[in-house]
Amino acid sequence: MLNILKSDIYRIVKGNLCFYAIAGLSLFGLFFGIVREDTPSLEAIKDGLSNASIFVSIFMINIFMVVWGHEFTHRVVNNSLIFGIQRRTYFYSKVLLTFGMTLLFLAVYTSALGITVWLTAGGFSLLEMFKMLLLQLPLYFAVSLIGVLLFNVIKSGNVATSIFVTLILVGEGLASSVISTYFSAAEVLLDTLLFTNIRLLTDYLKLSGQTVGLIFSSAVVYGLICYMCSYQVFKAREFK
Repeated sequence: MLNILKSDIYRIVKGNLCFYAIAGLSLFGLFFGIVREDTPSLEAIKDGLSNASIFVSIFMINIFMVVWGHEFTHRVVNNSLIFGIQRRTYFYSKVLLTFGMTLLFLAVYTSALGITVWLTAGGFSLLEMFKMLLLQLPLYFAVSLIGVLLFNVIKSGNVATSIFVTLILVGEGLASSVISTYFSAAEVLLDTLLFTNIRLLTDYLKLSGQTVGLIFSSAVVYGLICYMCSYQVFKAREFK
């Protein structure tokens, strides 16, 4: 597994495959750090991390294309399996790399946001910023597993990307409307929506322990479902 990760990291760094995504996240962090009107420093951080729920997830498409789309399109996975790498090991390493790059993207954006706010509005509690980031991280991992599932189930990377973007932009709004209108008995599901909860966690001190528990337990459940389904699809997939 370590050899696979090393080769992937070398390929990503050598090819500058995530350069534009990281540059874009840095610019977004700079933008939200400057466009804050007279908001206090820590509130600006909260707003910036809350606004990140949509566009950071969209930037994660670059991760899926690099980690999964490249492997399938260029038949890298075929060669790896031919040389005796177990499917389970290969899949685990790719999921781990997906998580690592998700963490990197969030760290880049948060750092750009934090530095900009610190320079333009003054100091704030770094511990509070890290707390918000760490609380959001499991939900972003769950979102990344949705992307992993799509790129394993759908053979076309472009189609998988389109569906992922659609889920981000209109998925939760559509789900909320359908559940509220036709399935009122299932309205508890509205409290488990990932992108909504990512935004809510920036004000975690205002949330009850029960709400926080529901947020994290639902993220774990969604993540595990996507992970297990992705693995089963990958395990049964024919590579020729």
